[in-house]
Amino acid sequence: MYSIIFLIIILLCFAGVIFFVSRKFPQVANLDVHNLPEELESRKKKELLSKRLEERARKMSEIGRQRLWPLVKIWGILQLKFRIYFGKIERLLHHEQNLKKKLKKRNSNTVVSREVVDNLVQQGEQWFQNKDYERAEELFIEAIKLDVKCLSAYRGLGDTYVSKGQLEEAKETYQFLLQLNPHDDVVQMKLGEIAEAQGQLEEAIEYYQQAVLANDSSSSRFYHLAEILVKVGQADTAKEAIIQAVELEPKNPKYLDLLIEIAIICGDQSLAKDSYNELRLVNPDNRKLVEFREKIEAM
Repeated sequence: MYSIIFLIIILLCFAGVIFFVSRKFPQVANLDVHNLPEELESRKKKELLSKRLEERARKMSEIGRQRLWPLVKIWGILQLKFRIYFGKIERLLHHEQNLKKKLKKRNSNTVVSREVVDNLVQQGEQWFQNKDYERAEELFIEAIKLDVKCLSAYRGLGDTYVSKGQLEEAKETYQFLLQLNPHDDVVQMKLGEIAEAQGQLEEAIEYYQQAVLANDSSSSRFYHLAEILVKVGQADTAKEAIIQAVELEPKNPKYLDLLIEIAIICGDQSLAKDSYNELRLVNPDNRKLVEFREKIEAM
């Protein structure tokens, strides 16, 4: 009996608690724990600490950026320079490879062309020896087309024009050849011969003088130069030329003969006597000895 009563009392109390809570629950549910003083203070501390940490991190980042920026800038410049340098190296290597290919191809073509040109010149010389000047001319011109600086082809062509009597064409050819090789004494002599054949003695003398200056070992050139100089009235200069010829060939009677004549013209009795004595030893049967002796004695 007492247990039932006790159970009823407990149930009534529990029902009262439920009733009380049900009435207060909306207020409890609407309670904002974030607005409690303790919570607000704790949150403010967290926010302040967070801001301080963020500000410090920002400052550290700014300081680090300022300190590292020159290094970054230098690194960027170095990278740019390296890229530029590497690009130059790459272009140079590419250019060198292309150049090697071109040179290899050019050298190959040059070898072939050189053989062809030499063969044409040789054939032209053979036809020239056979006096087929037309065929020789064609071959020399063909060689020049392949090699515009082929000296032997120009020389052969000039000789061919001389043999054909085309002196103007020969002169132009030799003059161009002389531009390619200004010290070619053979060509200078040939130009002198053409000028002489055309009656242009002063021009001939200039070419002959250039020839003997380029090569002073040819006695015949000095002799011929002396002859031309005498013709134009330059006996004193002719004397120097014939003396050079006699020095190269002291026993040549033709040279001694001309030396005596020029010495007489110049009035150089001493030279005339010495040359007369040399000629008498070398060629005692010379018919001009008596004439020379009389002229020398009359000086």
